[in-house]
Amino acid sequence: MNDLFNILNPDWWMNENNSALQITDAILFLIFSIPVCYILLCALFSLGKYKNPYPPAAIQHRFLVLFTVLREGKEVIESINHFIDTQLYPREKYDIAVAATGLDEEDLITLLQMPINIVVPDRDRCTKVYAIQQVMERYSPNEYDMVLILNSDNHIDPTALELFNNAYYSGCDSIQAHRITRNLNTSIAVLGAVSEEINNNLFRKGHTRMGFSAALIGSAMAFDFSMFHEVAPSMKGGDTSTSMEVALLNQNVYTEYLEEVICYSRKEDSNEQFQKRRAEWQKGRYYTRWYALRHLPLALLRGEWDLANKLFQWIIPSRFVLIVLLAMLAIGITIADWTLCPKWYVLFLTLIIAFVLALPEGEIAHRFRRAIWVMPYLIAKSVFAPLINLFTFKRKKSNEKEEGEKS
Repeated sequence: MNDLFNILNPDWWMNENNSALQITDAILFLIFSIPVCYILLCALFSLGKYKNPYPPAAIQHRFLVLFTVLREGKEVIESINHFIDTQLYPREKYDIAVAATGLDEEDLITLLQMPINIVVPDRDRCTKVYAIQQVMERYSPNEYDMVLILNSDNHIDPTALELFNNAYYSGCDSIQAHRITRNLNTSIAVLGAVSEEINNNLFRKGHTRMGFSAALIGSAMAFDFSMFHEVAPSMKGGDTSTSMEVALLNQNVYTEYLEEVICYSRKEDSNEQFQKRRAEWQKGRYYTRWYALRHLPLALLRGEWDLANKLFQWIIPSRFVLIVLLAMLAIGITIADWTLCPKWYVLFLTLIIAFVLALPEGEIAHRFRRAIWVMPYLIAKSVFAPLINLFTFKRKKSNEKEEGEKS
């Protein structure tokens, strides 16, 4: 462990006897120590029991509950019926709107017979962001007090609107609820549920306890209606959470996390769905990471700490990638020079401890112990997926060329 303390000594960096391997090892270790320490800090702040700080509101505000539907007609019909049947908030205090994209005629007819407002975007295939923008164009800025955004598969807690109303009355203009997975039927779904719960503890509960805004998820989000009406037209891309976080933090709007407001969602339960979803997420990460690298220095100079925290979160590798990279580096350094490797195993163990601290309790954690064997397979598939896709693409092109020559 001496090398760990040596690299923290400025004189060590001036020593000409240090080899290129030692210098490279030290630089990489310091780079990877930053995200690991950040995740550990978030995990430590997430510990402790949650207590709702908002007293009952003196008035009941009007809500627009917006369901976004991308070709899941029967699913949203079930979710809307569940919402109306279970929600304890007065029915005259909220309206339901649906952004219906790519629905079958049968599902659309069923929706038209329900007590809701339907907006069909002017594009057959569009992003979630565009569908939301189309809905917001139909309303005036002062028509409602808050807007609640839900996905087509979301089943939210019966007290959700009441608790959102309390927080809004106390001054919260942006709120993220606690979204968890309701389908735990496969090992893939269980791992997805654990991942989302770790995110909830690290980047929502942990962030708010540190004084920063909670990270948005993309659904189960409530916003001040006039503010969202103003921001919605400027949202870009297909990820609502990223677009909203940038807009809110640029306006110094704090996002609260209501852990007791549970919103159940459906996770991918097959490897094909998981890989497809992860590929889409990785594609979005390239944009957000580049955006963060360009804007983080200016945010730090201006003292915009909430924005800087969000930009830094976007820069660091995902938990999945971080585990893979640390494991590969530890093994590589061990092979190159085993005397340099102990600190890497300590760093890897620190990361695992942080994730253990952020693990959820109850049924999800119990099932995770039985589903953890799937992780090595998913890691291997994610690491080699780009190579496999490249090989498949080249092989396809080669076959097309051969067929063209024969014809």
